[in-house]
Amino acid sequence: MQHWAQTQERGNYWGIVFVLRAYKYGGHVIMRLVLAPVIAYFFLTGRKARSASKGYLQRLHSYSAQNSPFKNAPTWRDSLQHFWQFGLSALEKTDAWIGKVSKREVVNCGNTKFKELENKTHGGVLIGSHLGNLEVARAVASRTYTKRMNVLVFTQHAQSFNKALRELNKNVAIDLIQVTEIDMALTIMLRERVDNGEFVVIVGDRISVTRPGNAIAHNFLGKPAAFAIGPWILASVLECPVYTLFCLRNSSESNFHLYLDWVTDHLVLPRKQRETALREVLKIYVDRLEQLCQNYPYQWFNFFDFWQQHEDS
Repeated sequence: MQHWAQTQERGNYWGIVFVLRAYKYGGHVIMRLVLAPVIAYFFLTGRKARSASKGYLQRLHSYSAQNSPFKNAPTWRDSLQHFWQFGLSALEKTDAWIGKVSKREVVNCGNTKFKELENKTHGGVLIGSHLGNLEVARAVASRTYTKRMNVLVFTQHAQSFNKALRELNKNVAIDLIQVTEIDMALTIMLRERVDNGEFVVIVGDRISVTRPGNAIAHNFLGKPAAFAIGPWILASVLECPVYTLFCLRNSSESNFHLYLDWVTDHLVLPRKQRETALREVLKIYVDRLEQLCQNYPYQWFNFFDFWQQHEDS
């Protein structure tokens, strides 16, 4: 079994700097011209990622049946579009952090608003995914509200991008906490921050880097897939409100749809019924993932065989 973290991260810090400087001095037009051959290169040489993309799109089409976002079964052209949307997400992330995405361009579609979080004395946990662009939501919220967001990241690539982003704008303030596992020391630190009214942002659609067995299977797009239990256990230990968070580009109106949804005020995982309780809350998360994948099919940015991890385990 090849864990997602063992898939080599293609690209490096200086490559990211090059792309961002193209953006700085040439804007959207130049950056798109730079991105086009870069995305084409990764598409042509990334056999596994290309296969994973096509597999996901075809599974989504088959699962959705008459509600499929595609008229016909997806082909390599759809996979290329999938890759291109991933490239554009970097452009959106950059726009957001340097202030080119305004609050007016983000439409609230969930049952909760960031303004409501601002008025709470206690913090919470926001569980997102690699669907859409969490960076846009974080950047806009950080400029509008005072609540600090502590983002847990599990890859060096995220650190490299944000380091390069500071080359573009030194005033960018990104609270990243790079981790390999959620241990007791990290939990204590996060508990203090949540008690002080801060929020923790973590993704729930990739299994643990160091403990891949800490996962449970749940049907996703019609087939069992492994989902990490770490984010949910962390939320339970922190004894705080839990929300799901997704931010997706709405191409038809050139804005973003923000889905911030309250899940529970305190996630309780009784020892004897822990798995049952986990499955109940995970169902809420996965149901939302499926719905949003159908509405925004090209914005799922997990370029590895998401279902194979469960089958291999």
